[in-house]
Amino acid sequence: MNRPLRITLLAVLAVALVAAGALGGALSQREDREDAEKFSEITGGTTCWASEAVVDRVVPASHHTDRWKRLTREELRYNTQCGVTVDGKQVLRVSVEQHNSAHKLDRVGTGPGHGRTRSIPGYKQSWSSQDAAAVVVPCTKNTGDDNATNLYVKAQAWRKEYGKLRQDMVRIVEQAVKAHRAAACNGAPAAPDDHD
Repeated sequence: MNRPLRITLLAVLAVALVAAGALGGALSQREDREDAEKFSEITGGTTCWASEAVVDRVVPASHHTDRWKRLTREELRYNTQCGVTVDGKQVLRVSVEQHNSAHKLDRVGTGPGHGRTRSIPGYKQSWSSQDAAAVVVPCTKNTGDDNATNLYVKAQAWRKEYGKLRQDMVRIVEQAVKAHRAAACNGAPAAPDDHD
């Protein structure tokens, strides 16, 4: 077999192998998407203090998901965080932190690419973007030493497409407030029970 013919045959074979690999990869990705399951189907429940329906909308369908939770509790110091990873990438994080009332609300999850920021009805200090939400909830009242504390509750998601994610992030924050306000603020002079 002459050299030009061998080179041509090898080139045709290489192109065929590359095309077969690309086709196989595309079919594999399609099967992966079709076989992917909702968060609740994989884990069998809720997480990050949010309802199953909300978490299923926020967390993308996948084959492997993991959730984690941390809690630190001391006098006038409460910090809990929860998160979800999908196929090794973080897709949701929720935090509830007690700080002195002079602390500023974290603005990560706002700015270019996150959509217009809006306040959340019922909270003096709050904001929501397309992929995050945060509120400040009074925890303890000032007893005269400027020692009032607040709960700073934030939820953030990482998605390629936002859809109606903003409303779900607000729901997650509100559910986290309900789940932690009493435990975080217990044992100290309580602030008024209204959000305002």
